[in-house]
Amino acid sequence: MPEILINYKTNREDYKRQSKYCNICMRRYKSVKKNVIILALMIVFVFVFGTVAFHLIEGWNLFDSFFFTLITVSTVGYSIPENLSQAGKVIASILISAGVTIVLYGFTSVTSMIVEGHIGEYFKSRRMRKMIDRLKDHFIVVGAGRTGRHTTLEIMKAKKPFVVIDQSEEAIARLKDFLGEEFPYVVGDATEEEILMKAGVERARSLVVTLPDDAKSTFVVLTAKSLNPNLEIVSRVSDMKALSKLVYAGADKVIATSELAGVRLAQMALNPTTISFLDILSFGEESFRIEEVVIPPESPVANKTLGEINLAKRAGTIVIAIRRGGEVIFNPTGDTKILPEDRLMVVGKSDHFEKLHRLIEEG
Repeated sequence: MPEILINYKTNREDYKRQSKYCNICMRRYKSVKKNVIILALMIVFVFVFGTVAFHLIEGWNLFDSFFFTLITVSTVGYSIPENLSQAGKVIASILISAGVTIVLYGFTSVTSMIVEGHIGEYFKSRRMRKMIDRLKDHFIVVGAGRTGRHTTLEIMKAKKPFVVIDQSEEAIARLKDFLGEEFPYVVGDATEEEILMKAGVERARSLVVTLPDDAKSTFVVLTAKSLNPNLEIVSRVSDMKALSKLVYAGADKVIATSELAGVRLAQMALNPTTISFLDILSFGEESFRIEEVVIPPESPVANKTLGEINLAKRAGTIVIAIRRGGEVIFNPTGDTKILPEDRLMVVGKSDHFEKLHRLIEEG
């Protein structure tokens, strides 16, 4: 861990600079909230002051005092009571000045928020928070770079809920263009607990770290695992030396991008026909994909054979393997019984997996 700590501290200033835009946005939201609170407090103070002052000086009841304060502050032009004392006229003058001041302050604040886009940003942020708060068992993708884009695309194709975290608003905008639709996201540094909490890490199913910096990835994994020990974490690693550190930090699976690319290039050269077929399954051609499906204990298909379930006919999918504890059953036959907690490796088209999940859950 010392090596990772040194690298992280060395790059900490870079991370702070990258999150500068996010901090500016947060200050804008706080500024909007502050302006609204100040305006409300000013209004309350003026009405309380006027009501109490007229009640004590003129001897009116509280309702009449409040009513005269209202028409004075609003400057609607009602006539002044003939018996209004000299002190009452002073209070009325103060209230008229305060009313004009409040109107000008409110008008200036609202105009400023509209011109600078604060109102739109505030409601956009609020809408985004509500979207994320509704999510459960979702995926969190850390990083909206090149790797993160394709990771997010695959999760979206699988129709799974997800949240993206990135420090750059520009990277999020590029991801929106890439995906062609809106999605929930959080702008900030994923090494910070607050940012992960905003992404709903405590309710998430899985965290995917696609950052190019192994030191930062390690700290993201450490932070996420401390907030949700049951979270399944998959991380990218650039340097094989950092692989063991990521596993030690809590990553369940670590993918070495350089090694993966090298193996794939060699396989394409050695077995071009086989790789072309696997591309159909792995990279979305013709909408095919491979998915691991867990059989819940209460599932209506549990303790039945594959022949009885007949997934090929009822869901249009094929079971190519079953993982049962530490055992893997390849090419199961129709007589193979499906047990609770089995993990089925299933091949099929994307639109067929909805039928498969309904079949497993409802029968």
